[in-house]
Amino acid sequence: MSDPFLKRAEAIKKTLLLMETEAADEDLFALGYMIPQIELVQEMAQYDPGDVTAEDFDVTYRQWLESTFMEDAMEDDDRQRIEELWQSAVSRTS
Repeated sequence: MSDPFLKRAEAIKKTLLLMETEAADEDLFALGYMIPQIELVQEMAQYDPGDVTAEDFDVTYRQWLESTFMEDAMEDDDRQRIEELWQSAVSRTS
């Protein structure tokens, strides 16, 4: 059975890793923060692979980031850059 949630997570991770190789120094923190969060979302998400879409990963990941921002007391500038890089990764991932 295909798991679109997992496939999307892997595709986004590949995009973020590629972005990391091309990134300016000031974006390395944000990308380094985002990449390991993907595996945490994969581990923690509870879903039925037969009843999930690729877009569900995007929603779950964004919710996860919001909660980790709060836990880590992430500064607004870092949050904003992570959001911008996230949007870039989403648009670059087919």
